[in-house]
Amino acid sequence: MINRVFKDFLRGAFEGGLPPVDRLHLLDARRIADVSERAVKDAFSSGPAVIVGRGAQYFLHDRKDVFHVFLYASRDYKIHRLIASGATQDEAIEQVDTTDRSRAAFVWQYLGRKWPDPNLYHVMFNIEIGESCTAAMLVECARRFARVTACSK
Repeated sequence: MINRVFKDFLRGAFEGGLPPVDRLHLLDARRIADVSERAVKDAFSSGPAVIVGRGAQYFLHDRKDVFHVFLYASRDYKIHRLIASGATQDEAIEQVDTTDRSRAAFVWQYLGRKWPDPNLYHVMFNIEIGESCTAAMLVECARRFARVTACSK
């Protein structure tokens, strides 16, 4: 399971395409969680940033100046996207099923939270409405969040 979570970590999401990494047995899940937290906090402290995944919603949950978004899709949609990008149906099913299950187990064991925890996000978008629509809504929500945050200072 640790091997799968780390490969997912390197890919960034279910549709990622990095080749498998050798010597994954040298890292354990606790170390991955610690490195992830440090990377997220370093990225955040270096100025304005967009952090995709990596546990940022957990590591920065107490920050009032961070806008948290969760993008999701149905299992069928994710499988079809992977097949469209060249995966076989069996590969796509295996990747979708194990990625979400591994993520949930990792987050529970090493961060002590449920994945996904809707209480950690300002908005959650189903990306099946289309990339341009999702992007437009996300940008508008981020702009409004920035205005509200600026007014409360």
